[in-house]
Amino acid sequence: MLLWLGCAVLSAAVLAALLRPLWTAAPVGREPLVNAVYRDQITEIDAEVDRGLLAPEEAEAARAEIGRRLLAADAGETTSPAAATDYSASRRFANVLGLVVPVAAIAVYLLVGSPNYADQPISARAKSAPETADIERLVVAVEARLRTAPEDGQGWDVIAPVYLRRGDYAKAADAYARATRLLGETSQRLAGFAEATVLANDGTVTQATRVAYEKLGRLEPKRLEPRFWLALADEQAGRLEDAATAYRALIAEPDVDADSKGLFAERLQSVEAKQSSRAPPSPKDTAPAPQTQRGPTAVDVAAADKLGAEERQQMIDSMVQGLADRLAKTPRDLPGWQRLIRAYAVQGRRDAALEALKTARSTFIDESDALSALASLARTLGLET
Repeated sequence: MLLWLGCAVLSAAVLAALLRPLWTAAPVGREPLVNAVYRDQITEIDAEVDRGLLAPEEAEAARAEIGRRLLAADAGETTSPAAATDYSASRRFANVLGLVVPVAAIAVYLLVGSPNYADQPISARAKSAPETADIERLVVAVEARLRTAPEDGQGWDVIAPVYLRRGDYAKAADAYARATRLLGETSQRLAGFAEATVLANDGTVTQATRVAYEKLGRLEPKRLEPRFWLALADEQAGRLEDAATAYRALIAEPDVDADSKGLFAERLQSVEAKQSSRAPPSPKDTAPAPQTQRGPTAVDVAAADKLGAEERQQMIDSMVQGLADRLAKTPRDLPGWQRLIRAYAVQGRRDAALEALKTARSTFIDESDALSALASLARTLGLET
């Protein structure tokens, strides 16, 4: 309350200072101004005579004419009606300004300001980073605008990425959806909506997300992001063959960086493991065949639990040894080394897994992508030393 009173008093003082000349000005006739002009002309004539620019006779005639005009002006009224009228108009204008300006200022503030916005303690404001405070002010202003104008597509388009960076994924998805509906589909809006929706659903690719990524893929065919999430959608939906095909195609892309390729390889291994668990191999189907056998996965080893203890051990030993023998002859097989390392880890043979990891790294020592994939697998299995 004291703040409002202080602002009112300050505003009144400023207005009084600005309008004082209009309130206190006295009406002025035109004669003083005319007399001053004539006297300046006489002074100018004297100066021209001194400089030799005007003959004495001509100067005398000019002075006589100016004197005649000066006497005629002195014989007129002291204050003209027009001057009195101008004075009254100035007073009225000052009165109007004194009333209109405060009322207009209050109206504008109530329209575009935030009179009900809660105060923030100075201690809290001191702890806030300037960038954060600016963003918060932006969010508050845009949200206030959107409450009164929900069809403002530009407002939704501005606030959507801010919500996404703040971690308000549900709000970000809604804002991107509204902006797309009002302004049309663009790659940026589709990608933002899809990302926000995935994060809002804890990594699950919903049908709406799938549709968004399909559209994004058509707009930018060379973009890998939509292809990965669509592959993950197939994996989550149980379409493992489609997912595996998509992951292999992503891995084969020439411009994929090492980290992304490692991620794609991990997803491919997961899909292959799920495929194997759906149809566990029998012992005779998995007899060693050095040139064609793919080797065991972690799920292959776990599936052996359905056999008796002795048969299970024989099967595991046969599969792992067959893969190890094949890799000794044809070591340039990164997926094979990954399966062997994983199999050793599942068996609890840590030393064997570390030895296989060391050999694989030596084999692919000049290939950064392969080394990245092996490092990722080692971290997953807890083999980093």
